[in-house]
Amino acid sequence: MTFTLLAGIVALIVLLVVLSEIVAAVIPLIIVLTCVPVGERDALARVLAALDSSRRLRVWSALRLAVTLRRQEIEHARVARDPRMNPYSHLNAYFAEPSAAAPVNPPYDRAEPVSPPLRD
Repeated sequence: MTFTLLAGIVALIVLLVVLSEIVAAVIPLIIVLTCVPVGERDALARVLAALDSSRRLRVWSALRLAVTLRRQEIEHARVARDPRMNPYSHLNAYFAEPSAAAPVNPPYDRAEPVSPPLRD
């Protein structure tokens, strides 16, 4: 009877560990699929792949990094649009789309090395 009870407790603990691992793997995927816009999933996948240094994916730290980067990107865009914080915001539209009449240097066929002058 004691052996059966001990075997049942061990089996229950193993089952709880297996279920917690499955839940830990599935919850981040559900969060990503439901909360991350479609256009940003590729960038998030690249961040997750870059942060994975072991076989076990460290999703929570990668998600925190992705959220931090996104907040910084939104803040940067807000600052770039605000004329009080960016004195050159009126030039954003001008430089975003250069006109066809803008002078553009032709590409170089090859670059010649430049040596310093010889000293006597």
